[in-house]
Amino acid sequence: MARVLKREAARRDLTRQWIWYAENASIDVADRFLTAADNTLSLLSKQPEIGTVFFVRKPELQNMRRLPVSDGFGKILLIYFPLRDGVDLVRVVHGSRDLERLLAEGFFG
Repeated sequence: MARVLKREAARRDLTRQWIWYAENASIDVADRFLTAADNTLSLLSKQPEIGTVFFVRKPELQNMRRLPVSDGFGKILLIYFPLRDGVDLVRVVHGSRDLERLLAEGFFG
């Protein structure tokens, strides 16, 4: 059975993104975002290797991957580690963020 582990930081990120959409678009858009994120995570749990690998020097971050949320929310990235039986969701971030700097600051570790 494929599983999705969500770290506490990822749960907060999803909530914050929902709030942002609710305040800046509508509750409907916010709800569609969560549905799209869940659908993308479901796909990832079955095919965890489909995301793009981060090339990092920190050994603890080796094999970390990213994949955009589906269904019109492609600017939002799911940052995760593939597992044998699913995914470990680490963070959810907007793609315009400086991901290299965030990695260096320990944002994903």
